[in-house]
Amino acid sequence: MSKRLLGYVMTVSLLVVGCMPPLANFTNDMYEGNQQMTHGQYSTALATFLKANSYHPSAGAYAFAAMAAYKMNDIPLAENYLVQATQGLTPNQVVTCIIYGYRSLVRFSQGNEPAGRQELNAYIAAYRSVVPGSPTLREVESMAMAPQVDTFVLQKLIDQQIQQLPIDYDRM
Repeated sequence: MSKRLLGYVMTVSLLVVGCMPPLANFTNDMYEGNQQMTHGQYSTALATFLKANSYHPSAGAYAFAAMAAYKMNDIPLAENYLVQATQGLTPNQVVTCIIYGYRSLVRFSQGNEPAGRQELNAYIAAYRSVVPGSPTLREVESMAMAPQVDTFVLQKLIDQQIQQLPIDYDRM
């Protein structure tokens, strides 16, 4: 009887564990991809974010994939992932910040300054609602009103601000 009980417990445990890996794998891959981005391993991070997305389709995974593609200077790919991040998926407030921030960078990189400024203003509003009183937000606001936008400096500021966001990989 104890072998039978042990077999039952093991079967139930495997079923429970079998139901959990997609989200657990998603969370682990998102964290790992973010670590890879921090270390400048953009192509590896991109592959990791896409792997995470295969476990659990997510606006967050696409937004982070867009960041990696942008950092690899693949602007069309970054734009593609940003579009996918908003098609049929509902991004949370944190992900919306990332989407607007990187859409502004993509638009500026494409030479579409009016659209870049529009996305940048949307980013500022979204970021302010998530992280009110951010000291670096004034710098971004000044840049949005400047006659010319330095996209290199803007990217550094947006990346710094993204690091300050309350990112919860389980809720992307």
